[in-house]
Amino acid sequence: MAPRRLIAVTAALTPLACAPSASRAPPTVSPSLTRAELGSSAGDEAVMRITTARCERELACNKIGVGRAFEDQPTCLESVGALMEEAVGRSACPAGPDDVAVAACLLEIQRTECGGELERATNVPACSRSALCRG
Repeated sequence: MAPRRLIAVTAALTPLACAPSASRAPPTVSPSLTRAELGSSAGDEAVMRITTARCERELACNKIGVGRAFEDQPTCLESVGALMEEAVGRSACPAGPDDVAVAACLLEIQRTECGGELERATNVPACSRSALCRG
């Protein structure tokens, strides 16, 4: 496309791109969240991230399948998720987990040798309630 034609097309389309759209809703103001609500959401995310990391590690270590520690991936996610909910869920960690501690926990899960047992929360000290919860 020639430079003049490109400039003409761009000039013709710019007003359309910048014009307010009737379909756009006006911005809404969301209510402020309390610290407890923020902690709860962060706690839910931490539970999900740690649970997923643990089950991915168990899969990598060949501990998921018939006759193994977990029959399948959903069973692992359910079992480990319940343990992590007890450790850093809303009721266990009202102020929410510490982000740095969650990162340390995830790193420790990756570093855990395959001979270990991740399915018990106590086997990874960096992922314990005392290590993860704020204040």
